[in-house]
Amino acid sequence: MPLLVSTASAVGANPRTTPPVGTQVAELKGSDTVAGDGFGVSVAISDTTIVVGALVHANKAGRAYVFTKTGASWRQTADLKGSGTVAGDYFGESLAISGTRIIVGAGGHAKSAGRAYVFTKTGASWRQTAELKGSDTVAGDYFGESLAISGATIIVGAGGHAKSGGRAYVFTDTARGWEQVAELKGSDTVASDGFGSSAAISGTTVIVGADGHAKSAGRAYVFTDTASGWKQVAELKGSDTVAGDGFGVSLVASGTTAVVGAPLHAKDAGRAYVFTKTAASWKQAAELKGSDTGADDGFAWSVAISGTTAVVGTPFHAKSAGRAYVFAKTATSWKQAAELKGSDTVANDYFAYSVAISGTTAVVGAPYSDQAVPTPANAIGKAYVFEA
Repeated sequence: MPLLVSTASAVGANPRTTPPVGTQVAELKGSDTVAGDGFGVSVAISDTTIVVGALVHANKAGRAYVFTKTGASWRQTADLKGSGTVAGDYFGESLAISGTRIIVGAGGHAKSAGRAYVFTKTGASWRQTAELKGSDTVAGDYFGESLAISGATIIVGAGGHAKSGGRAYVFTDTARGWEQVAELKGSDTVASDGFGSSAAISGTTVIVGADGHAKSAGRAYVFTDTASGWKQVAELKGSDTVAGDGFGVSLVASGTTAVVGAPLHAKDAGRAYVFTKTAASWKQAAELKGSDTGADDGFAWSVAISGTTAVVGTPFHAKSAGRAYVFAKTATSWKQAAELKGSDTVANDYFAYSVAISGTTAVVGAPYSDQAVPTPANAIGKAYVFEA
């Protein structure tokens, strides 16, 4: 499978019942994107605001594009870049959004030490208000390869830290600005685990993926904010995951529900595992797969959730045209409710390399679409918006 970058990021949503998403209403691209930009490698959405990353734009300096819904239409309203970004930074490789805050990761910055940039909306404009780095990050850490935000708390993953054992850094918005308040690692994290390659937050719960753990069987670690600081309260794995499955490549959380992807499970067909918090423990509640997924599809390469609706990306399905599967929670289980594809997607588009959802609106990235010739190096990329 080709790899642009790990793009898992998430924002917690208030749990609520939502109908299945299934109708394409818009096709997005950046105002100045060109061949090779990889527009759509990452996506994020909060209500009527969508952010799309193009990490290869401008000689891999990268960009992030903001779209706003006005009436029934989506239009670009901003073009973001970090104040110190230069060629090779990969600004836009990861994204997170919550209300009037957007966080953009640039894992390639400063010899891949990495940075994360905070943008705040003031009036009709977005301006950079902070540049984050970990207290002990060094070259090769890839700080910013994953991001998550909920309210005044930001999580930034650095899967390359400590011989790729990895770390996740917690920042809080204070009167003095954004300050690091914790540095997380799993209770059994070791070199090459990649802890921090994915991250999610919902309220006072943080989940961090380590897809390299246990010969790449993978794990996801749950942390809770307590009076004495952030504490690990659970270590998750799929009921049938084995070495090489990549459990934790993607993950997302909403309320008491988490979804963790293992896209290499079952000869790379992939699976998504749903976990539910009951009392003080987390239990696996479902194992998802697409109705027509098969070997090499990479089901759960990307995942998103809003209330009782989950979207699972499968970018290598159908000769890498890609698909996204929508699942709805019923009284007793999770059921597939829709199978999405872009109106003009073709082989090698990698539709659903990234996915995000807010309420009844989903956005799906296809970073290899719109190719001048059928090679990824010439792809401009697109993002597709779907509604219920």
